[in-house]
Amino acid sequence: MHVVAPGTTCEHVLTVRYTVGAETSLRAASREQVHAWITAGNAFATHNARTGASAPVVARTSLRGTRYIATVANGRESDNLLSLPRF
Repeated sequence: MHVVAPGTTCEHVLTVRYTVGAETSLRAASREQVHAWITAGNAFATHNARTGASAPVVARTSLRGTRYIATVANGRESDNLLSLPRF
């Protein structure tokens, strides 16, 4: 994952890397692209290779109209989007 303002309390995901099915090569997509794909009915999930943790990713829209993606809360910080490796 690539973020704006790394190390601050206002980090925002800009780009994510992902794979499709059993594919091993990584692809990259913007937050807006992933939001649109999820809204269109495609499923996304996090996967932390270090811990093995995963969680569903959902599309959200802020009160100001900003489209963003978030993990479904499950009480495990290790599968949160902001806990994933950075690039």
